[in-house]
Amino acid sequence: MKINIKKLVILFVASVGYTLSVSASNILLNNDNFTVEGKKAEFTSYMGKKSLLLNGASATVNAIVFTSGIIEYDVAFTEQRNFVGVKFRQQDGENSEEFYIRPHQSGNPDANQYNPIFNGLSAWQLYHKDFAGKVNYNFGGWNHIKIIVTNKQGEVYINDMTKPAFSITEFLRPIESGGISFSSARADAYIANVSIVNNDNIQTLSTPLKTTKLSLKNYISKWEISNSFSESFLENTTKLNQQELVKMDWQSLNTDNYGVLNMARIQGVNKTSNTAFAKFTIDSNKVQTKALHFGYSDKVRVYVNNTLVYAGNNSFRSRDYRYLGTIGLFDTIYLPLKSGINEVSFAVSESFGGWGVTARFDDCEGIKPCLVE
Repeated sequence: MKINIKKLVILFVASVGYTLSVSASNILLNNDNFTVEGKKAEFTSYMGKKSLLLNGASATVNAIVFTSGIIEYDVAFTEQRNFVGVKFRQQDGENSEEFYIRPHQSGNPDANQYNPIFNGLSAWQLYHKDFAGKVNYNFGGWNHIKIIVTNKQGEVYINDMTKPAFSITEFLRPIESGGISFSSARADAYIANVSIVNNDNIQTLSTPLKTTKLSLKNYISKWEISNSFSESFLENTTKLNQQELVKMDWQSLNTDNYGVLNMARIQGVNKTSNTAFAKFTIDSNKVQTKALHFGYSDKVRVYVNNTLVYAGNNSFRSRDYRYLGTIGLFDTIYLPLKSGINEVSFAVSESFGGWGVTARFDDCEGIKPCLVE
């Protein structure tokens, strides 16, 4: 039975730098304070600490509504491939901010990850750069994690409490109050010493984070997104039916501050509907061929004025067993533009790790709109 935690009284006093003098809420590990679900979840003792063992399971902290503050805990795991994380500002099972550890990538630049989840879709393939820290994990004992969440920014400390493993210059979901839960995806992981400071005031970070946006000059920033449909709908389709396109439901969506159009912000996917169009229009002052650099996840078919000009597969492990399928401006297409209005449609299919596209011209000469800073 789910029983609410007794009223928590938190005293917060910010000190110089990252150090915070607080009266934290130490959450006892028991059925009163956590709701557990999944394959394997139990309260036990491990390496001298009262622990929560998770494997293919999650544990939600009861009666916590968290917006900003500090999440602190110890975690132990083996080198086995796994994903051990904490979700916060959690709206439901499909929408939250997330931080997780990859034990099998210890010492590598992707040893961990900040990841926004929209409509049940992870986005690590879209936000792989500058959203992780290179850390060597302790496999013979405990690893101490400290996450400072302050409004739109944050810091993640792992074992070294004097220097953040990485800084989160921008949380990519809206600022919303929500729950906190811990999880381990595919192997045993032990959680201990859970402490939560819940305070809506802006926390003090170790270093003021730069708020300067990435230069988005020449990026396609305004798109239209269709409703989702089956990838098979476009199989062998080299010419789009304009009448069918008009019948679709379309919503406007702008790229974020990283030039990424995260299509999961609009909708999720399922086994029967994993594809949607992302389109934009270009007004060309003449007949010309214009280079467009782009990236996508996971598959794409590109149509210019309803005619297929490109198809590609950037899925996880699609090229070799080490291939991650992360996106960047790694591909170039030469758009055959007519004089006047041209419609460019990316049919993007998602299977795992992120649903999105990014695109940029070398220059805006002879075309509009084109973002000029």
